Amino acid sequence: MTACAPRIGRHIVSRRIRLISRPGPVQPLKIWRGSLVYLTKTQSARYSSTQSPAATLELAPLPPTLKQKEAEVVRYDLPSGTAVTVHGWIRTIRKHKKFAFVNITDGSYDKVLQLVFNDPEQVNDLGVGVSVEVNGTVQRRDSLADPYEVLVEKYHIVGGVPEEDPYPLQNKYLSQDYLRRELPTIRFRSLSNGVTMRFRSRAVYEISQYFAENEFIQTHPPVITSSDCEGAGEVFTVVSETSSSPFFGKKAYLTVSTQLHLEALMMGLSRVWTLTPAFRAEKSITSRHLSEFWMLEAEVAYADRLEHIMSLVEGLIRTILTRLKDSGEYQSVLSVKTFLEKQKSQGGEGDDMDKEITRAILVQRWDGMLQDVAWKRITYKQAIEVLQQAERQGQAKFDTAAEYGDGLKSEHEKWLASQYAHGPIFVTQYPSHLKPFYMLPTPGSGGETVECFDLLVPDLGELVGGSLREYDYNRLQAAIEKAGIDPSELEWYVELRKWGSVPHGGFGMGLERLMSYLVGIYNVRDVISFPRWVDHCVC
Repeated sequence: MTACAPRIGRHIVSRRIRLISRPGPVQPLKIWRGSLVYLTKTQSARYSSTQSPAATLELAPLPPTLKQKEAEVVRYDLPSGTAVTVHGWIRTIRKHKKFAFVNITDGSYDKVLQLVFNDPEQVNDLGVGVSVEVNGTVQRRDSLADPYEVLVEKYHIVGGVPEEDPYPLQNKYLSQDYLRRELPTIRFRSLSNGVTMRFRSRAVYEISQYFAENEFIQTHPPVITSSDCEGAGEVFTVVSETSSSPFFGKKAYLTVSTQLHLEALMMGLSRVWTLTPAFRAEKSITSRHLSEFWMLEAEVAYADRLEHIMSLVEGLIRTILTRLKDSGEYQSVLSVKTFLEKQKSQGGEGDDMDKEITRAILVQRWDGMLQDVAWKRITYKQAIEVLQQAERQGQAKFDTAAEYGDGLKSEHEKWLASQYAHGPIFVTQYPSHLKPFYMLPTPGSGGETVECFDLLVPDLGELVGGSLREYDYNRLQAAIEKAGIDPSELEWYVELRKWGSVPHGGFGMGLERLMSYLVGIYNVRDVISFPRWVDHCVC
């Protein structure tokens, strides 16, 4: 059975690549049915889709996924009786008097494929979690959700599960905390974690598309750095166990942010972005923090207004949410939420079961992000006034009073987004002493405030932080000295302002915070494959 031909840049499933032996300018990649073809200008006019080029190179296809198999059955309208081979892990087994039904999945999507056995005795040596290769025939079904099943002729157990050690992912509700603590390496086979990882993958794809469409260059700044970008000292030091002297000739750290290096890249490429691991040596164990996470960052040359960067952030998030809806990933998340809520009502495992985000709350979050009006923008000073007035009028009660000059607490951020804005809100122009040295002072403020913003969202608080950067050589030097930072550590960064400096700005967003917010999982540890936090580094 031939595999379904993909769209360019998606699943590579073609059986053959035809190569042209003659030299010449190469045209864009074209799709032939079942083949990927490069044609020269001369040959592109000579060959049609019914002709074969002279030279052929045979390449072995990848085993098709269950998602690809379903697409093939639907696209080519394969009739009942068509021979197929499928692979997967067994999720459930149901035995009846005359038949047995086995559902398998391979993680390529959130559905299962039903296998039908004419003799229920055939499944006696099968169990949940066992991986199998199955040969059988297509049996078409009058269902858009499940267009076919497979009538099994023979099967082969690829990997078994010992009888004395039952497969731990049983068919009952398991909370995210339970899966993370008890089953850290196989939790990805669970329905909820599978959907989360696929959602994350598609979100990264859409992020890449958005930046490409807006003429950004993807870059790969270093993970090892000699500079502490934030100046907070929450860094991991890199040392060599085989050397008594500094391996790099001076102190080196795991990056907390690639911003400074992105600024250097921006000075030559204008618009740059990256998605890179970042590290924080903070001993926080809240649901919003990790010691290792993925940071999405961008820098833009000639951005001389804060609105440029805020509009970039709003456009990015709105666009990827819309596309995730259109691609079906959002619907998959909602479907799983519905299933898990029903399963949870029947009991399950985990101390954090009461903290799970409901489907209704998740829908409200997405609706708030995609509302037809632009997201609210207020200054830090206005935010403090709003918070103080809310408490005076009895509309809110905070554990810590909001005072001008203090940083906003998580409870303040959540209230502003949830109760004041009823959706995302940008808070701008914070006092300069609350922010890092590299931010541009607000014009006319005498240096009291800086041109920065935090994007706050309901239930979570801060999601994105950004600012305009100081681009004057002398002012930046003075800001570094005022912050008490050794100027020699940032000499290379300051030097950028000597050689044709330009106004610029950028932002940073923790990918895990965005993913946890969009899939309705309250702890960021459950949207990354192998979470690391203080006193915790499993496998």
